[in-house]
Amino acid sequence: MSEPRIEITDLGTWGTAALLAEYDPQGDVIRVNARAVERIRAACTAAEAAQFVTCAIAHERYHRAHPAAGEHETRHHAAAVSGLGEERLLVLLRAGARAPSAAPHL
Repeated sequence: MSEPRIEITDLGTWGTAALLAEYDPQGDVIRVNARAVERIRAACTAAEAAQFVTCAIAHERYHRAHPAAGEHETRHHAAAVSGLGEERLLVLLRAGARAPSAAPHL
């Protein structure tokens, strides 16, 4: 399996959830929401924004390799790969959401 293309781009809106990253199997591309990265950089640090990008890519790669995996398993894997840990990852997910009440979806 070849590596997917990675893009940092504006993902727009996705219902009531804040879409922070997605995997598009049609183009074999992982997209990370540029707006979320900027919100995390503003609310936290540039280093944590970079860790979030690493985590988002790991999360989507895991979904790609293990399509039947649930969100908890996938998020746990991504938190470990990025070195963030699950508690800090949740803080960054909330910071990346477009509004505090929006449910972040990685």
